[in-house]
Amino acid sequence: MNQETVTVMNWFSLFLLIPATVILAWKLVTEKLRKKRISSDITTMVLLLLSAFIGVAELNIDSGSRLAWSLLFVQLVVLVFLCKRLWSPLMQRLRN
Repeated sequence: MNQETVTVMNWFSLFLLIPATVILAWKLVTEKLRKKRISSDITTMVLLLLSAFIGVAELNIDSGSRLAWSLLFVQLVVLVFLCKRLWSPLMQRLRN
């Protein structure tokens, strides 16, 4: 990918991920102030945003470096946890 494409993708991710992170942080703080447990929806969204942020970071790192491989491993672990959280509600919804 050329540098102009990566720059455009960085700006789009900035405009999309930063507001989503602020809204998610706001929801997390309001639930903690109300002394409620963190809902599973918020946990799922945190995993999804973490995966997106890692993907954007991988765009800006040289693909052969050690950091790129470690970020890829972390992203795979996050995606495994995300699939684990989403699989059973999906199957339950499909059965009904």
